[in-house]
Amino acid sequence: MASAEPIDNTEKALTGEQLANLFTMHATNAQLTILAQKLQLGQQAKGEFSQIRYLAVLKRPLKSAGIFIFSQDTGLLWQQTSPFASTIVLKQNTLIQQDSFGNISHSQANQTSSAMAEQLPQLMQALLMGDIKALANDFELFMPSNGSFQSNTANSLADLGNWQLGLVAKDPLIKQAIGAMVLEGGYIEGGDMDGTNQIKRLTMLSTQPDNDSTITSDKTIISFANVVQQLTQDDIQRFAIYEASDTDSEAN
Repeated sequence: MASAEPIDNTEKALTGEQLANLFTMHATNAQLTILAQKLQLGQQAKGEFSQIRYLAVLKRPLKSAGIFIFSQDTGLLWQQTSPFASTIVLKQNTLIQQDSFGNISHSQANQTSSAMAEQLPQLMQALLMGDIKALANDFELFMPSNGSFQSNTANSLADLGNWQLGLVAKDPLIKQAIGAMVLEGGYIEGGDMDGTNQIKRLTMLSTQPDNDSTITSDKTIISFANVVQQLTQDDIQRFAIYEASDTDSEAN
C-alpha cells in the first residue's frame, strides 16, 4: 500500500448540537440488531486515515495522515506517514511503537497497566470489525431516535443510509481517558467495498456532550477512506518486521 496523502473529507463533522442529541437516547436492541446485520467489515481490512486533533491549548488543530492494516489474527498496525513517520502496532496486550528515528519500544500490559492500555487493542478490533456485541459489553451505546433505525424497515444496505453510534465507556478509568466516542458510517458505492456498509469516521471526545453546555472539550476526528478487506502477503509481513525486533528492543 502506498503512503497515504491527507484525505479530502467533504463530509461535514457533526455539530455540537448533533453530538449532544446523539447521547440522549440509548440504542435499542432493534437498532443494534439492524446495525450488526448490515455492518460487515470482516476479519481483516486496510485503508487510509486522516486525523485532526482539536486541543483547547492550541490555536490550530494538529493534522496527520497515514495507513492502517488490521487482521483479527495478527493485530492492528497504525502507520502515520504525514507530517512525520511513526508506527503503532497493537497485538493482544502488547503495544509496539516506532518513532520517526526508527527507534522501537514495547509495552507489555500487566497488573499495573491502566485499564485503557489493557482494553485498547480489543476496543480497536471491535471498532474495525463492527462487532456490536463486543462493544455493548464495555460501552453504553446511543443512537438517534429518528431515521431508518426508528423501525425495522431498513431491509437493504442503501435503506440504512448514514448512521451514528455513540459510545460511553462503562469503566470509569476509560471514561476518564476518553469521555465519549462517535462512530459514523454509511453505504459505500464503488471501489473494492462496493455494496457494503462501513465505518467512515471516528470522533473521540474528552468529555461526554450534553444539551446544557457548548462542546468546548478536546476532540479527535479520524476519517477513513479506500478501505479494502483483502490483505496481501506484504501487508502481513509488516507485522513480522516488528516481531523480529522484540529481542533487540527489550535488551535496550
